[in-house]
Amino acid sequence: MNFFKVATMPAPLLELPAALWADLMTHLREQGAGVRESGAFLLGRKTGAGRVVLRFVPYEQLQPDAFSNDYVSLKADSFAKLWEVCRATGMTVVADVHTHPFGPGQSRSDRTNPMVALKGHIALIVPRFAKDNPRPRDLGLYVYQGNHQWDSYSGSDAGGLIRLTDAGVF
Repeated sequence: MNFFKVATMPAPLLELPAALWADLMTHLREQGAGVRESGAFLLGRKTGAGRVVLRFVPYEQLQPDAFSNDYVSLKADSFAKLWEVCRATGMTVVADVHTHPFGPGQSRSDRTNPMVALKGHIALIVPRFAKDNPRPRDLGLYVYQGNHQWDSYSGSDAGGLIRLTDAGVF
């Protein structure tokens, strides 16, 4: 059974300041300590061309025990806290990101349990628990199509959809 397909249409561009990218990768690496997954929601604004990331909210900020298992697990009240952060900042969730121990591929759990189950939601997977300063082309980028179907981008395709800018962190 094919759980995901290679994309045939371009995904929305995800744009974020290079300094924010560096902070995000450092946080993911330190939070996972090289031995477990870590993750965050990316908040910002949607534009005609894609999405602009302005900040991130680590999973453990929403739920301290989010990593008590061998995988990320968030309860419903964590999402209530997330939506409150969105209301307070005037931002929306534009993507989520989490680490994996090896490559940037989706696990079965990732495919069947999207963090935000809305068509068009972007999920990023960072390989090797974010060690070695991952670049955009090192990630897996997945766009939810509904009904547990995903468009999949990796390598230079993923790198071409994640643009780091010189803009400051907000």
